[in-house]
Amino acid sequence: MQAPVLIMLLFVMAVQLLALAITPAITASGNRVFEDPTSASNPFIYLLLILGFTAFLLLAIRLRQRWVISGFILISVAASIYYVLVAFISPLLALIPTLAILLLLRFYPEWYVIDAFGILVCAGISSLFGVSLTILPALLLLLVLAVYDAISVYKTRHMISLAEGVISIKAPLLFVVPKSRDYSFRKDQVSVSSQEGGKRGAYFLGLGDAIIPTILVISANWSLPAASYYGINLPSFGAMLGTYLGFLFLMTTSRDKPQAGLPFLNSGVILGFLVGCAAAGIWPF
Repeated sequence: MQAPVLIMLLFVMAVQLLALAITPAITASGNRVFEDPTSASNPFIYLLLILGFTAFLLLAIRLRQRWVISGFILISVAASIYYVLVAFISPLLALIPTLAILLLLRFYPEWYVIDAFGILVCAGISSLFGVSLTILPALLLLLVLAVYDAISVYKTRHMISLAEGVISIKAPLLFVVPKSRDYSFRKDQVSVSSQEGGKRGAYFLGLGDAIIPTILVISANWSLPAASYYGINLPSFGAMLGTYLGFLFLMTTSRDKPQAGLPFLNSGVILGFLVGCAAAGIWPF
């Protein structure tokens, strides 16, 4: 296994383990994204939010309004960070680390800063959405987003345009894994859709590819009445292993061309979850 592949896999593992670790605090805070975690309409609300977010960014990219894209993304990032932090500290104190992270991302968006932030924010968002969805809505969300991801990458290709816009402004929406030690994300100007993919200085993995499968991991762990071992029940553990297998299958495709990650990752996490449920002897629906 090549080192960049292993590093990206470790990022996904770190996100899931950290999300599981902070979920008790998120649950205790009472914070929820959706008022009714059992509602089947929740996945479609989520999809509409994604479509609106994507359409706004693509319009700003087309109009060459880089400051709009950067400002909107950083504000969204700050809101996500703050929303997670208030589960652990007072709202006033949460403003200090939120502002510090925001300034760091704005003025020094190097790859290791982006990656460290990515692990933290992915874990927080995954936990928030995971405790806001029971199993059926979570599964429906994963299926819908897998289809959407495939269409947006292979058919309409608007997700590739969005990724190029994100990279050009150094926005913290991707994991960045350098191919060499002297790589600088701040100075990288290579297009993500370049046919000469081997000349790119790094591999990229969207934060959504870590967040979406982890939602099912968290949902399974808090909503199913299965025995837990070290704080993780069998359905959740199976979902984690399935995520990693799905990721490895994804990595068998060409990493020098844009690929839709969620069809692989979501298929893996769902199959792993079902195997975990069978091992636990429970019916998840």
